[in-house]
Amino acid sequence: MNDTKTILLIESKKKSGGVAALLNLFLPGAGYIYCGRWLLGIVAFFFVVALAVFTVGIAAIPLILLLIIDGFLAAGRYNKKLIEKVLAEQEAAE
Repeated sequence: MNDTKTILLIESKKKSGGVAALLNLFLPGAGYIYCGRWLLGIVAFFFVVALAVFTVGIAAIPLILLLIIDGFLAAGRYNKKLIEKVLAEQEAAE
């Protein structure tokens, strides 16, 4: 696979940090699901909902802010792993 195809493959599969952060803002855990971390997204959603119910929403606000930041960072981690995976597959094919 030439370099152009590799770059196009990586770029087409990359996740946006902004999208992941916004998803976590509107639906806690959705940013993780967007980045392929299904279990973490489901656990985060139910944890935030439970925390909001038991503390009348007060304790959930700081947690949601952390989820927004980590959603952005999760996309970066996903992209880094994607690049490593594609490069490893490319080396194995050669």
